[in-house]
Amino acid sequence: MSYDIEKALAYQIKKEIAQRYFRIRKLIEDDSTNAKALLTQLEKIYSDKIKQAFFRIYTLLIDKELIEEFVKLLDLEAPPFWEEFSALDESQKEQLLDGLEHHGWFKEKRYLNLLFDTYKELFKEWKEYYDLREETLDELRLVKEEVDQFTRNYSLDDIMQFLRGLDVGDEATSKALGRTMEGRRLGEFDQKLSVVEDLEGLFERVPKLGKIPDPESIEPALKKIGKEAFLRHQKELEKFL
Repeated sequence: MSYDIEKALAYQIKKEIAQRYFRIRKLIEDDSTNAKALLTQLEKIYSDKIKQAFFRIYTLLIDKELIEEFVKLLDLEAPPFWEEFSALDESQKEQLLDGLEHHGWFKEKRYLNLLFDTYKELFKEWKEYYDLREETLDELRLVKEEVDQFTRNYSLDDIMQFLRGLDVGDEATSKALGRTMEGRRLGEFDQKLSVVEDLEGLFERVPKLGKIPDPESIEPALKKIGKEAFLRHQKELEKFL
């Protein structure tokens, strides 16, 4: 009798451990999903919006020399996305400026305003990326910490050994564990229970960007570069105005 009670208690304890295992693992999965959603949003800002803003500025400055001067204003070592921009043909470059608003009485003024407005858009997207990057890294660090603690506290081998002793086809058992295991081979189930996310790989997908100057602080220097570009390439630039 005493043996049966001890056996029942041991079984109950193991079942509670298994239940906690699934519950905590589900929390990790949810946090991981949230981190990946932030990462996808971050990559979209970087590869779409920031890149497009740089492409527009390059198109407006035309000269590689002037583009490099602009990049120095931002304290960057080299023009970002330059190889991709260089691969664009003239038609694709012109399309980058389609639909943009122009304001100013004279062509040069309209051009300088367009250049400055484009930088303001770049600054806005850059700041959004910078702020979201910190939130994304915080979420990734949280998931990494949860996974590290989870793997320290729980042995997947012990959990699987316990599950193999259960009637996994029993609906009550399945509900108690919070997962539907009916009809699932334990070998497949074992793989799905493992936490195998390549977190270091996710960290590598977050390019590090420093801060760039706010538009007002570089407006005089940027417009000086713009005036030189307009002086050199007025005929080419007038088609955008």
